Amino acid sequence: MKKSILSAVLFCAATWSLHAQVKRPPVIVRPVSNCCSSNPYVLTPCATALFQSFKNLAAGAGTRICNTSLNYPSLSFAMPHNCYSLMDTAAGMVTFTSFYVPSVSEFRVIWGSVPGNFSYYGVCAPEPIIFPHPGIIENHVFAAKLIRQSDYKAFSGAVKDYSSMAAVPYVKVAAIEKILAVYVEEQGGFISTTEAASYNSRNSSKGIVVKVKLKRGGTELCYLVNNYDNAGTIYWKEPNPACIP
Repeated sequence: MKKSILSAVLFCAATWSLHAQVKRPPVIVRPVSNCCSSNPYVLTPCATALFQSFKNLAAGAGTRICNTSLNYPSLSFAMPHNCYSLMDTAAGMVTFTSFYVPSVSEFRVIWGSVPGNFSYYGVCAPEPIIFPHPGIIENHVFAAKLIRQSDYKAFSGAVKDYSSMAAVPYVKVAAIEKILAVYVEEQGGFISTTEAASYNSRNSSKGIVVKVKLKRGGTELCYLVNNYDNAGTIYWKEPNPACIP
């Protein structure tokens, strides 16, 4: 069984939720302007699904614990095939489980085809598991950290990614009261002007902004960057429909 660690940085949504059946949850995507020069991209359905699962996980909505020795809160969700794992033309959906480890308190995700892919890490498997295409790549334990925009901008390293920013403090899942919004930063913002190639790549999460409300009070704006960036785990961004002739 593949046990690669996929990590992501959420530098400080989902259209289907899953328990016994797939349901349509509330959308948390911030409305975007139709002005193509300032808002060329929107979140894909896959990114929307992933962030909705994070929103529910942070709020404790629909979470389950399947290993009482580890006590990792988890919940199951689904996303479309055609924006997951480079499956451009596939129809249908693929399920996944989002969870967090309290001692680390970062978001984690497992995409897998059999119950053992999930129980190995002490979390609940989707019910049912939907992983119908043999060409889809399993990703076990995608981890996401929340880092404030201010800390991201202040980081002086030549490369800004999960590995190089490992020592940068992050907002822990347990500290979040609510994820308020998720959206792609406007053209002309910090990421589009400093990391244009990644901003314009659908395989990169750079430029995605997450606004969170903290339990201690106040809100934070965060960026998301993952260590599988540009590798096609999911398509994060797609052209703003208003910009397509």
